[in-house]
Amino acid sequence: MRAVCILATAIALSALPARAQPAQPPQDSPDAVRQMVADARRDIEKYQASGATAGTEDPVLKWDRSLWEVHLRTPGTEAGALAAVEAIRLLTQANVRDRSEARIDSLGTDDAAWERLPSVIYTDGIARNDLSAVISRLSRVAGSTTSPTIKAAALVTIGRAYRRTGDRGAATRALEDAKAAAPNTRYADEASGLIYEIAHLSPGLPAPPISAKARDGRKISLSTFHGTPVVLVFWGTT
Repeated sequence: MRAVCILATAIALSALPARAQPAQPPQDSPDAVRQMVADARRDIEKYQASGATAGTEDPVLKWDRSLWEVHLRTPGTEAGALAAVEAIRLLTQANVRDRSEARIDSLGTDDAAWERLPSVIYTDGIARNDLSAVISRLSRVAGSTTSPTIKAAALVTIGRAYRRTGDRGAATRALEDAKAAAPNTRYADEASGLIYEIAHLSPGLPAPPISAKARDGRKISLSTFHGTPVVLVFWGTT
């Protein structure tokens, strides 16, 4: 009788639906690339925490190869562009200079990766204190690409680089060129915002006119505090 009960229980359990497994993103999709990047960062953290054992390959190199393979398999796609950018980002953050430069140089200036890549190059240029190299490289891209959005993306970053070096005139010209290259795009909107900041919010310029209603209902204006040190704190909620 006991054997029969055990057999009946086993049959009943086998009839239960299998527990659903987490859905995996399709291979070579943008989500799959993002998962690869998350896995890469975990591997890199473990490798660094272990003291980078001699004889063990740096996971940066392994994941660079894997991401670059996706880029080569899927040219012209969002996943391929994202994979190229994230591979270069990993290399620059790890200071694998020769390899990152080779990856960047291998990209044609119409490759979709160039819409995302300028910000990676800019961040690396800040870290290396070499914004002139950033401006030079991205100027070549802006001058040779046939894609309006790639040109605008490069020019916006050139504007940021010039602004950081203190050349507000060159920054504004680059940003105006970005607006002209790809009007009615997010790059044009970003360029417009930066132009306003340069013109009105740069250090050393007079503060823009600000007026508001105080908590007690009084209307206050920044101009009434002329000659008095004032600290403005901006905050908001969503």
